Amino acid sequence: MTSNAKKVVIVGGGISGLTAAFRLVQLSAENPIEISVIEAGPRFGGVIQTKLVEQCLIECGPDSILTAKPWGVNLMKALGMESEIVETDASNRRAFIAGKDSLLPMPDGFRLIAPASIAALAASPCLSVGGKLRAVCEPFIPRHEQFSHGQLPEDYDESLTSFVTRRLGKEALDKLAQPLFSGIYTADPDTLSMRATMPQFLEFEAQYGSVIRGLKAASTKNGGTEAVRYSMFVAPKNGIGSLVDALLDELKRHKNISLETEKRVSQLGFLEPEKQWRVKLADGSVREADAVVLCLPAYGAARLLKETDSQLSDLLSSITYASSAVINFIFERKRVLHPLDGFGFVVPAELGKHVLAGSFSSVKFKGRAPEHLTVLRAFVGGALFPEIMELSDAKIRDLAFEELSFYLSITSPARGLPYREALVTRWVDSMPQYKVGHRNTVREIEKRVAGLKGAFICGAAYEGVGIPDCIRSANQAADAVNRCLNTALS
Repeated sequence: MTSNAKKVVIVGGGISGLTAAFRLVQLSAENPIEISVIEAGPRFGGVIQTKLVEQCLIECGPDSILTAKPWGVNLMKALGMESEIVETDASNRRAFIAGKDSLLPMPDGFRLIAPASIAALAASPCLSVGGKLRAVCEPFIPRHEQFSHGQLPEDYDESLTSFVTRRLGKEALDKLAQPLFSGIYTADPDTLSMRATMPQFLEFEAQYGSVIRGLKAASTKNGGTEAVRYSMFVAPKNGIGSLVDALLDELKRHKNISLETEKRVSQLGFLEPEKQWRVKLADGSVREADAVVLCLPAYGAARLLKETDSQLSDLLSSITYASSAVINFIFERKRVLHPLDGFGFVVPAELGKHVLAGSFSSVKFKGRAPEHLTVLRAFVGGALFPEIMELSDAKIRDLAFEELSFYLSITSPARGLPYREALVTRWVDSMPQYKVGHRNTVREIEKRVAGLKGAFICGAAYEGVGIPDCIRSANQAADAVNRCLNTALS
């Protein structure tokens, strides 16, 4: 390492931290930077974890990347992974909603909240006749009074429950919108912010006076209804974990980068005379840096910034988190009687089930399992059902298997277990909850962070929970670090 090089410490080695380091490497060709990535856990990657079990590719965390947000695909291309990008299986691009006794096909063209096609909704078995009539009346429901001028007010927000009930009725909320959003955000619909998660639906109402009319207009621009759904998800051929591996391989090529696991940062402070940050680790060692990037959950950043800015720490602490678990099962394909002619299903909370959603992993992407095996994933926990996280792994596994069996008609052999493998992965306090007012909270956080000298934050807590969102957030933080260091050098 070069003694006169600027020093940057990145705290957190998930996808955000690794991306921030990679971006800084790209930006520092002319002015070398010494970069330390410090991870408290035993491995890098955060919630991204891919395993190979019985020749089956197992995703313990996220399994796909949305191409509508280009930052994920752009990163893969920058890492030379373009030839490894695979699309979802075109022959199975649909999903199901769990009913009382069976899985029901999701209405064609349905967009999380509302249908792009009234005819498709009318043909769907997911809603009762009364529920369908209420939903198709949506174009005749007046705009919210605050949208009277055809524009969405800057600070307007409301919950998912409020918005969907107001526009499409309670049955559309309970049977469609709630389970679909829960599958993404593991959230409570009564508190989930529309402005922070799906602002385009608010824009549709403001601009067109109707969500359905807005969806039709957007669908026309995108060339059709299905095109903006399942075909927009991709993944590396060897799983999301290979993206983390590629980042690590690239970072290890540079001699000015230090990658450390099982190192917990215990204290962070700014040394005014030296204009540097003092990063103290739990083992007593100290690192000094010209800039620090906190790629942590909001509560982790809040802990480290408490002494520097208590108001910022309080704002960060106000972002709450939910816990969840992913259960991966490997079955002999002949044991699963359901045709698995889709990508998975979501479960309405009103049914009182334990499973939030199920994913047909080896169907979604081809080549993820031998032909005689199939991989199914179940998701439990979240903001609505936190109590399940108190159960043992064995109990969580058994409950998940019971409900998958109910909906997918899984038979058991005369002897032995009904599944070949079952892996339970817990993600404790891993999903930020974007509650009503979240966007305003983030703006206040950004203002206070801007007042710090050389400290930056990024990650899933602020502008989006998906992989592309984290990558964008990390790129923005790295760009800000680079500007900060260049200003100091000039």
